Amino acid sequence: MNVSLTAPLILTLVGASLAAAAPGTPPKPTLTVQRVVTVAVEGKSAERLEAVATTRPGDLLQASSVFSLSGKEKGARFTVPVPANTTFVPGSVRASAGVRVTYALNPAGPFSATPLKTITVQENGKAVTKEVPAPQNEYRAVRYDLTGLSGTVTVGHRIRVN
Repeated sequence: MNVSLTAPLILTLVGASLAAAAPGTPPKPTLTVQRVVTVAVEGKSAERLEAVATTRPGDLLQASSVFSLSGKEKGARFTVPVPANTTFVPGSVRASAGVRVTYALNPAGPFSATPLKTITVQENGKAVTKEVPAPQNEYRAVRYDLTGLSGTVTVGHRIRVN
């Protein structure tokens, strides 16, 4: 079953960048969403990125943004929600040196390097509520803090279509 997620995904990502814009934030980024395909090259597996018009469950997508920064931006953040019907791929964030990355279990936050979730467990026959680190595949937003950086800055991560 083919699902056209690309347009909503791009609109979600671009909308996120504009919604996060405030005085001193970076200029609008160049946004690229591509499908990650594994191919054989000289008998070895390699990844190739290709344009994507429609998606299917199981597809791996890479979202990347490029910023041109002056270094004078203050509070410059770029928040990218993980769209519905997709899952953040643990360990997939790639960012230029100096970019601080935080995550959230809800697109509105709160953001932290390791978001916590509340669980209830049984201890000595009693229900006990605890906060524990959430698995990365439960992240629903990624925030890139670009404050103080200058030049070309690249950020990105991968998501899998459910």
